[in-house]
Amino acid sequence: MPEKNEKSDVQSNKLRLTVIIVSMIIIIASVISVIILLSMNNKNSENEKNYTAHEITDEIIKGMSYENLSEISAENILKYYEIPDGTISDSAMYISSKPDSFTEIACFRMRSEDSEDKLMSSINDYINEKISSYQNVNEKAYEAVRDSRILKHYPYVVVSVSTDNSSVETLFESIFTQDSDDIIPEYESSALNASEIKERGSVVELSVDEYGESS
Repeated sequence: MPEKNEKSDVQSNKLRLTVIIVSMIIIIASVISVIILLSMNNKNSENEKNYTAHEITDEIIKGMSYENLSEISAENILKYYEIPDGTISDSAMYISSKPDSFTEIACFRMRSEDSEDKLMSSINDYINEKISSYQNVNEKAYEAVRDSRILKHYPYVVVSVSTDNSSVETLFESIFTQDSDDIIPEYESSALNASEIKERGSVVELSVDEYGESS
């Protein structure tokens, strides 16, 4: 009987030791996994670029060699865009002061992903209102606003009224990929109704139908 008890105790001790070792391995593996995840998150946070709306517009203005643009104050931006409270955390807007130029550049920083629908609706209303005001009044202005583009790179949204929106798009994307060798893709253009907002990659294009009527 004593021998059997001794064998039983030995087996029991081995089992306990095995359980302890396995538990320690699991705990160590879990700790290592957490450390790796935290390290990756910290690295991503360091690499994530954080710009003000003015920094983005300044980069675009400099890259496009825009001149004679007048800055619109934050308070007055809301007179152009009827953006609901709590939708954006930062904004910047510039409009050409030359009478024969209709260049505009505006940048908004959304507070959250939930803000996107409200902001896009406000931008769409603004563009459509300008299209309507210029229609049959000023053909050059009408065409410029009709071909406006909305560029998105969360949490930033840029509205571009330019004769070369494709270059504005490239400059905007390069702000976030300037440390990368990736080639920025070009996006197809297509005519859309003025009341529509349609994503094409990171680009939203606004236009009117061939009869110049918005729906």
